[in-house]
Amino acid sequence: MKPEVSHPRYEKLEPGTRQRIFDAALKEFGRFGYRSASMNRLVEGAGISKGALFKYFGTKSGLFGYVYSSTLSEVKNVLREVRDKTFGEPFFTRLERIITAGLEFTARRPLSAAVYYRVIYTGDAPHGNHILGEIQDTSKRFLRSLVEDGMAKGELREDLDPERAAFILQSVLDRFLQAHYLEFMAPALDSGAGEGNSGTGRKNDQWVQEIIHIFRNGMRVEK
Repeated sequence: MKPEVSHPRYEKLEPGTRQRIFDAALKEFGRFGYRSASMNRLVEGAGISKGALFKYFGTKSGLFGYVYSSTLSEVKNVLREVRDKTFGEPFFTRLERIITAGLEFTARRPLSAAVYYRVIYTGDAPHGNHILGEIQDTSKRFLRSLVEDGMAKGELREDLDPERAAFILQSVLDRFLQAHYLEFMAPALDSGAGEGNSGTGRKNDQWVQEIIHIFRNGMRVEK
């Protein structure tokens, strides 16, 4: 299930129709997950027939694969942007920027975040183990590269195992971002009331600083 998977009939639609179908699918899968998603509800929101939807994507699984792949591409783009913009900066500055970027993504794209977190924590997806493995590998490779860079520059302990350190970082960051999503975004989405409440800046900043403080004290080189 990759972003480059071709759906030629869908791609030939005019852009407004494609966007309407995608938005309806993202809303349905984001709010209800894969198993509970209703194709009847989805086609009503998209303004097309169920027959047309399956003509474009083949199956419910095919449609979810397209939505998931697009969501994962968004996440990868966020990680790449952080990596490139913080290149050469200290490790803990980069780590703080990663967490902040995750919070910003959740606030800006709550439905995409919902699809992402549902897969991570419930496996609610066709071929769930494969998808989960892909998500975890992408995140862990990215964090490992940051750890190795920090070690090479003498900012982190030389006895760290980069793979294990990346796993720990990934576990904490994913859990923190999911908790933030569940507290501030999910209630509004579940009720259909809107896109969630992102007005938690000060509390978020305090949490981010505390996480960075804990990692810095456990991972930095003792002077």
